[in-house]
Amino acid sequence: MMRNTIISYVQKGAYFDDDVNIEISIHDGTSDELLLIIPGVDGSLDGYKNKYLQIAENTNLNYGATVIRMSNPYNLGGYHLRNLFEVLDFVEKNYDMTQKRLHVLGHSLGAYMIGSVASMYDYIDKILLINPATLLDLNDYKSLKLRPKDSNIILIGEKDPSVEHIELFKDLGTVNIQRGADHHFSGSSFEDFLEATSKYIFKNVI
Repeated sequence: MMRNTIISYVQKGAYFDDDVNIEISIHDGTSDELLLIIPGVDGSLDGYKNKYLQIAENTNLNYGATVIRMSNPYNLGGYHLRNLFEVLDFVEKNYDMTQKRLHVLGHSLGAYMIGSVASMYDYIDKILLINPATLLDLNDYKSLKLRPKDSNIILIGEKDPSVEHIELFKDLGTVNIQRGADHHFSGSSFEDFLEATSKYIFKNVI
């Protein structure tokens, strides 16, 4: 069963406030595994060609996991971590995280967001960072050293700018290079994006 809800908050600004509405879609599962999908900046629930919807449906069907998709609306304060904190608060209020494990897929800014804060949450298990954003403070990723290295999985497209920082990411987790893939895994790499969650997270979890 799929359920939809909206989380709303006000981002305080220096000159005016910004109303932020985060869309959430929950695909209820039967196991103790949860997957959170975080898109890039201003990303939608479904993503390009419904890629996040397809990943959610396949993960839910094949592994019995509850999958939570979120939009990642731009806010004028630029504090996108607030979006993630609001969703993680929603997760904690709706699920007993002493009995469940949360895995996270983040793409681009979404990868940066979870990479910056994953060490703060002991119930977060595997994280998959796909083409993590590198135009922000790269030091924010270094908190990943506080987590087991094999729980931090980084998938970098061969044509993505993040490939220039591969040595940093190798120090933080397990790095995989996707041949021919650009930032959005367009063209022939699109199927690799769809299969990444199963390949890198769930094949060794359940």
